[in-house]
Amino acid sequence: MNQRFKAVLVAAALFSTIAGPASRAWAQGVGSRSEISAGYTYASVDQNVGFGSSGRLNSNGWNTAFTIGARPSFGWEFNFANVRHSESGDAVVGGIGAVQAKASEQLNTFVTGPRFILDRGPARPFFHALFGIDHESLSVSTSSATTSDSESISDNSFAAVLGGGLVIPLSRHMGLITEGDYLLTRHGIPNDIAILAGIPSSSATQHNFRVTAGIVFRLGSGFERSK
Repeated sequence: MNQRFKAVLVAAALFSTIAGPASRAWAQGVGSRSEISAGYTYASVDQNVGFGSSGRLNSNGWNTAFTIGARPSFGWEFNFANVRHSESGDAVVGGIGAVQAKASEQLNTFVTGPRFILDRGPARPFFHALFGIDHESLSVSTSSATTSDSESISDNSFAAVLGGGLVIPLSRHMGLITEGDYLLTRHGIPNDIAILAGIPSSSATQHNFRVTAGIVFRLGSGFERSK
C-alpha cells in the first residue's frame, strides 16, 4: 500500500469522524427547527399617483416561505409571494363598435430576513422584518370585431415586509399558519412610458397590506419543544 493511498484513507477516516457528529447535531438542532410553509394570500394594494390613479386594489394569490431555525427563538426566513388583480369590461365606441378590454396587475415579492419566534406553548407567535425586491407587471388588452391590441409594462422596486403571525401545530410535523404583514414598495412610472405620455418619470411609496393563511411543515424532530 503506497503512501498516497494511506493518506487518502486517513483523510476519509478523519472526515467521517468530524462530519458524522456534525450532521447529527445539525439534524437535531437547525434541521429540527426549520420550516416550510405555503398558503393563500389576500393583499390590499396601494394605487397612488405614481401610476396616475388612487384607491386600493383587492388582490389574491399565494405565499410560500422557508425558515432556517438557527435557534429556538430565532430563524432566517426566505419568503416569496405572488398576488394578482384583473378586471374586464365591454364598451361601445363610435366608428368601431363593441370593444372588450382586460387589465391586470401582478406583484411578485421576494424578501428575506430574520424571524423572531416565541416558543412558549402550543400556539407559537412570530415576528419578522424582511427586505428584498418587488416586481410589478401591468398588462392591458383590447379587442373588437376588426382589431386587437395589447400592452404591458413592468417595474422593479425595493420591498420591505414588517409583520408577524401565529403557528398552531396540528401534529408532530404539520400545523396551521396565519400571518399579517405591512408591505412597502417604491414603484413609479417607467421612464419610457413617461416620455410617451409627456409626463415626468416619478416614483412613490406604496403602503400595501396582506394576510396569509396556510399550512406549515416542520422538519426533523417536528414541533417537539426544544429544551
